[in-house]
Amino acid sequence: MSHTKLQNNPKGALEQHITALQSESKVVRRNGLVKINEEIFENPLNKDCDLTIVFPEIYAHILKSFSDVSEACRDSAILIMSNFIERLPLNDYYLTYILPVIVRRIGCPEIVEESEEIRLVLIELVHKILQKYKGTHLLTPFINDFTSILTKTSTDPYPKVKLEACECIILLTKVMQRDFHFQSESYVKPILSNFAHQHFRVRVAAVRAIGAIVLAGNVKCFELSITPMAEKLFDENTQVRLQVTMEVGNWMLTYRDRYSFWHRMIPLLLTSLSDVMADIREAASKLWNDIGLQYMDENEEDLKKKTDFLKDTPTHYPDVKRPNLGCRILVQSNIGKIVPAIGREMDGWQADARLRCAQLLCWLVLCAEEGSTQHANTIARTLHRGASDDDGRVVVEIERASELFGYFITPDTWWPLVEAEVDSWSALLVITNILKGSRAELVKEKVMHELCKELADPDRCRVRKPKYQRNLLKVTEALMDLCADECVAVAERLFIINFTVYAMPYDDNMQFMALSNLDKLRYIEKCGRTFTSLYEKHIGHVLADINSDAVTWSLLTPDRCLLECVLLHAGSAMGGQLHLIAPLLKECLAPPKVDPEVKLKVFTALSTVLLNQQTNFKKCEPDKLEAFLKIVIDEVILPNLIWSPGRTAEAIRTAAVACLCSALQDNPEEIAVETGGDGDTCDKEMNLFPSKESLEPFLDQMVPLLVGLVDDNSALTRQHTLRAICCLATLARQRGCFTVEILHKLYFVVLKRLDDSSDKVRSFAVHTVCTLFKCRPHAYDTTVFGAHVDALYSAMLVHLDDADEAFRKEMLDALLTLSDVEPRLLMKKVKANIHLYRNKAAYERLSSHIEKLTI
Repeated sequence: MSHTKLQNNPKGALEQHITALQSESKVVRRNGLVKINEEIFENPLNKDCDLTIVFPEIYAHILKSFSDVSEACRDSAILIMSNFIERLPLNDYYLTYILPVIVRRIGCPEIVEESEEIRLVLIELVHKILQKYKGTHLLTPFINDFTSILTKTSTDPYPKVKLEACECIILLTKVMQRDFHFQSESYVKPILSNFAHQHFRVRVAAVRAIGAIVLAGNVKCFELSITPMAEKLFDENTQVRLQVTMEVGNWMLTYRDRYSFWHRMIPLLLTSLSDVMADIREAASKLWNDIGLQYMDENEEDLKKKTDFLKDTPTHYPDVKRPNLGCRILVQSNIGKIVPAIGREMDGWQADARLRCAQLLCWLVLCAEEGSTQHANTIARTLHRGASDDDGRVVVEIERASELFGYFITPDTWWPLVEAEVDSWSALLVITNILKGSRAELVKEKVMHELCKELADPDRCRVRKPKYQRNLLKVTEALMDLCADECVAVAERLFIINFTVYAMPYDDNMQFMALSNLDKLRYIEKCGRTFTSLYEKHIGHVLADINSDAVTWSLLTPDRCLLECVLLHAGSAMGGQLHLIAPLLKECLAPPKVDPEVKLKVFTALSTVLLNQQTNFKKCEPDKLEAFLKIVIDEVILPNLIWSPGRTAEAIRTAAVACLCSALQDNPEEIAVETGGDGDTCDKEMNLFPSKESLEPFLDQMVPLLVGLVDDNSALTRQHTLRAICCLATLARQRGCFTVEILHKLYFVVLKRLDDSSDKVRSFAVHTVCTLFKCRPHAYDTTVFGAHVDALYSAMLVHLDDADEAFRKEMLDALLTLSDVEPRLLMKKVKANIHLYRNKAAYERLSSHIEKLTI
């Protein structure tokens, strides 16, 4: 078939194939279409044929095949039309026939074209038409057709059709800018429906399409799209988030109504500055910088004054790159509209959304700088809310935002906003971080004093909740780090806060933090290398504040904890405070109604104080120490030694007698010397009872009580009583007031303990008997008091045959020791009964020892 024949008589040349299209056989129809395509577009003879002559003769038959029941026939028909579009000259005449048919196939509310592959080929044909006619105005009459096709295909179930439809829409916004504006709203909802599609490529394409629709569309398009775009910043796919960033950045650079919507777009771009992916952060950062520079160019006249006096980065500035002036002014102008929305979002249930809001707040505060002052109240409320968030990631960002807030907002502004909230741990967290960003010279003037006054209030510093305690300690730490030596002016209050937590910590970690803060305060106050000087300065105030009724105390009562902490940790600093300590001890240990557990705790602490008398009382004035001891022994210890029924009373007697042991202890020959850098040294021996006159008044009261306690129900009480008797005898002998009467009152009850049910008590009894008779007065007349000595030896000799080998050995050693009291009497008693004893070796050794004494 010649070229001339096709061009001259196209219908005749193709008649055979056109006839085939009427066949009932789909194979014949398909072959007919294939032949038509080959003849027109592939036959070399028809290469230069004028297709404008061929198209009118054949288009009706081909377009009819768009509805053929056979998918293969429809595909071949679309291919022919696609080839025509490629080769025909630009003329809207052709589109008049083609586009309505395409609308009927893929642009109706119901899906007509059931094959997704054919729908894809058809939308590709639409793309080809748009591409070919993009430089002309020929498409204008067909805007409704394109809208019908693209709004339908953009919601097509087949992802590839969706992708192609999005590309067509983007192209359409450029090809038909003027006309698209009127149809733009129709496109938004169909495209937004793809934002939730499971394929990330579809979501990316949809974001790109929305970006183009908004730029070419009316204001309603922006308003419909901005919130879904913001939600896509939470998309799990990096590409989707990056595309959102790029589109929003593009809006901020080119959208004609952007000046009306800065407050809607700024949050999206600034959110991307905190994205987890570096490439998104970098893209957002570049866009943000470009937006700021463009804003400066566009508002050059208005900003001229600010630009002329543009300072370099301020000296007091966070360790980040400063945004350019345009960025700063943009945020300053819009922060008032953005921050309230962040505040509302911080109450939302989605943790990721709250995290993004907290990150956004950081960028807003950084960019707004001092410009956020008028919105400081709203920002402070948002920080306060975020600080208590359950998600630790949110709290970290709030800490960062608070620190930035401190850099740019003066204490005169922020302190009144948080002052009323210091009962809340979250407010303390915010204050801590604000202080980290603040300037010391501004904080020290007023806020330092008022903050410490509020926190030192007993209702606050005595709160035993973990979050409150931790943040209370962190606030004081931040204040000391910031103001350093200036904190001397509030040192007493800082001490009270930290010592109170140290005395009643929620856990060991809190106690360590409090101790660390006290150490920091010691350094600020230049108190040497130990805590003693620090305690000397401030411990009196702590004791003076203990004013609650001891009858109401429990183990967790702050006043009890503070008293115990002073007793255990103040060391020699308590020497100057005995006038305050004694009445407190009397109040909580003398009355019978005080909680027994409280009594036991305080007795234990008092025992420790008395045990470490070398350190604790070395700086005391003798008359004050004497007055203190009189109260402690007369009104605290001795009343609690009096027997009363019950296990609780028994436990308290045990504690009281242990305390008495500590008070009566003999000083070690070598005294531990504390050599602190603050002169806290001990170079003299400390005696609680330095003279006969100081000890004698107590003996008449103590001895009868000890005699009774030796027979107490509690083995531990009996044990401590025997220790007390040893200590008393040794001390009384040293002071020259251990009389024969006291010896005889004590030894007899001690001998009974040799038969005690407790092995430890028996052992202590042996040691006590030895001590008592070793301490006997020099003028002890064994002739006059022979009966006592006889009773002593008789009781001891019986136990040389004790069933317990270790006890037998102890008793032998004791007899060897006391054999010098009256050796002849002892020898006589040994020889008289030697045939009765099983432990011959012990008796022989004892006899041998006595013989040497009597030679």
